[in-house]
Amino acid sequence: MERLLREILASDVPLVTDVTQHPLRGGGKRLRPALAILGSRFCLSSRSEQVTGLAAAAELIHMATLIHDDIVDGSVTRRGRDTVNARWGDRMAVLAGDFLFGVAFTLVARWGNQAVIDSLSRCVTEMAKGEMVQFGRIRRLHNTEADYLDWIEKKTAIFIAESVQIGATGAGASDEIRRPLWSYGRALGLCFQIVDDVLDLTSSVEHLGKPTGEDIRNGTPTLPVIHALRESEERNQLKALLTDGHSEGSQREVLDILERAGSLEYATERAASYATSARRELAKLPDIPARDALASMADHLLHRTH
Repeated sequence: MERLLREILASDVPLVTDVTQHPLRGGGKRLRPALAILGSRFCLSSRSEQVTGLAAAAELIHMATLIHDDIVDGSVTRRGRDTVNARWGDRMAVLAGDFLFGVAFTLVARWGNQAVIDSLSRCVTEMAKGEMVQFGRIRRLHNTEADYLDWIEKKTAIFIAESVQIGATGAGASDEIRRPLWSYGRALGLCFQIVDDVLDLTSSVEHLGKPTGEDIRNGTPTLPVIHALRESEERNQLKALLTDGHSEGSQREVLDILERAGSLEYATERAASYATSARRELAKLPDIPARDALASMADHLLHRTH
């Protein structure tokens, strides 16, 4: 799959190759293609070339969304490297993301059946819709936990669910296999994003490879903040700090309030509950090595530090 990604992003125009391979050279977890490949293992008729193509398409879609996210957020580093927009500017970054979407759906058209095409198309639409809705919630201090879960489901969880399912769907797996895989992926995605949002508050630039505290600076209401605004006796002070969350000192004060309110612990417990739900879905699947790998992935994502 890594070889395929390099090959399909090699253009006869050197600038195109340089720009579009830049995020690829930054590495990453390759979570979504790994899920696609593992999902295909539950079908005996799995074809490696087809599954590799669909797995690569999932990673390209992910890369495209990250490039566009970095433009929206004004991010200048990701995975310890300059973002595309920081190095080449916003206009080139928009085009690079569009290019990656185009290449991804070329792979989907070649290797996917109608069900794969339909599900991925809906998935990208939901991701974009979720981000647009969330944009209208920026700096709103009355967001609910339900608002947050709806957002991260569209932003992250549905795509992770589709990633694990497309490998199985492309390989011709039955609904009895695809349904629990999709539910596993959704729960895994919710766990992943909640942990990600906690790490944005508690981790370091060195660990994450990107600036921390971005959610506070951007006014993005994540679960620990929503919990503290609901439960903390210091909610009025928290509201004032969130209104002026740009200084390093105010971010430290926000974190102190979240810790005293037990909000970080609450969010971590919610993430753990989704990891448990993910493993529960796996119990409905055949007992093969791929199932063990998916279970281990849930544990790893819950306890990751970057």
